[in-house]
Amino acid sequence: MEEREGTGMERRIVLGKMLNLRDLGGYPTAEGRTTRWGVLLRGDNPMGLSDGDAAWLLGHGFTTIIDLRSPAEQEFLPDELANRPGFSYHFIPMSGGEKLPNEEKLIGLGYFRTLERKEIVREVLETIAAAPGGVLFHCMAGKDRTGCIAALLLTLAGVDRLDILADYQVSELYIRPVIRWMRETRENLPAYVGSSKPEYLEDCLDRLEAAYGSVTDYLRAVGLSEDTLNKLKDKLLEE
Repeated sequence: MEEREGTGMERRIVLGKMLNLRDLGGYPTAEGRTTRWGVLLRGDNPMGLSDGDAAWLLGHGFTTIIDLRSPAEQEFLPDELANRPGFSYHFIPMSGGEKLPNEEKLIGLGYFRTLERKEIVREVLETIAAAPGGVLFHCMAGKDRTGCIAALLLTLAGVDRLDILADYQVSELYIRPVIRWMRETRENLPAYVGSSKPEYLEDCLDRLEAAYGSVTDYLRAVGLSEDTLNKLKDKLLEE
């Protein structure tokens, strides 16, 4: 775990069989503030959780769960927190089981196209803004769909692009056991599967800026009000 000095908080959190659960706190912003610890967790699918793991989340105020996976993924591996007492579960699929791009250079474009489903992005971010406490948002591996939402939030907060890309990149380190298993059980898996190279996300963010002027303007284009944008910033940033 990566511990932040003086905070008592850790970036990576190990619960159950989750491999890629991380806190978005502790990142410096352009205005000299810092993203808030203990408010937003990005992760892979909650699985292998004990009663103690669920109690840890509730005890730290993480009561809202947002599942970004497809209906097929949800049916195959249900979110173990969905029916646990104390949690508010929101199923908001960001994808419908689309095939992987057949070329590595198209990954960033694939992310961009996912974010062009504006009504879905709006619902995810409005749910985060309205949550009374902490939020755990996740997809299957906690890398692609989760990585895109994390990048939008950190950009809105004013976190430096390099820190955002680094936050995305570390996923491939944590999910290696899953990718190893996939390679052993599936034929013809593209070599890039499991990678989270910074250029994938950077390409997506560059496309958003080219199309909308800035990521914040993109968030306005998806239908977020100024009040919601301010609520997200308040949730994201230390006083």
